[in-house]
Amino acid sequence: FESTRYLLEQQNNATFLSQILPVMRNLSRLIGTNNLDNNNPPCEETTMEHDLLARNPFQATTFIFQKLYISFLFREYDQMKSLAEQYFQLPFKSWTLIFSTSARVFISGLASFWIYRQIGDIIWIERGQKAKKILSHWTGSCEWNFSNKYYLLEAEEYWCNDDCEHAKTSY
Repeated sequence: FESTRYLLEQQNNATFLSQILPVMRNLSRLIGTNNLDNNNPPCEETTMEHDLLARNPFQATTFIFQKLYISFLFREYDQMKSLAEQYFQLPFKSWTLIFSTSARVFISGLASFWIYRQIGDIIWIERGQKAKKILSHWTGSCEWNFSNKYYLLEAEEYWCNDDCEHAKTSY
């Protein structure tokens, strides 16, 4: 990743750099270090990223989602909730990459159901249900890829409604 980062910085490719830096930070955190290359300083958020995010909602989607994802994985509820609130404020007009979109729908659905269980605000269960509905639609076109994600969201919704028997079946 460091060689890719270096090349992108040399070519001043801010768009792709803003997409790869959040992924680099997540990988770094998952392997338990602050950076991927001990010869370079930690991969901190840059001014360039923040400037680009302010001008381009699509870039902001990736940036915020990556932070939401890692907060969800590490069970950092307060940070995850704050990022989920930011994520759902973004304008979602069109999507070009179904894989990244399906991951975003799935993780944001899981986060929404968790937030609902914590605070009971109906908007969060509605967001989780919307994610489940999208995955249901995609499951109809490719069961192999999406049914497991759909069933997990379904189980989470049952759990939100204190229906443990149906949740167990879906899990």
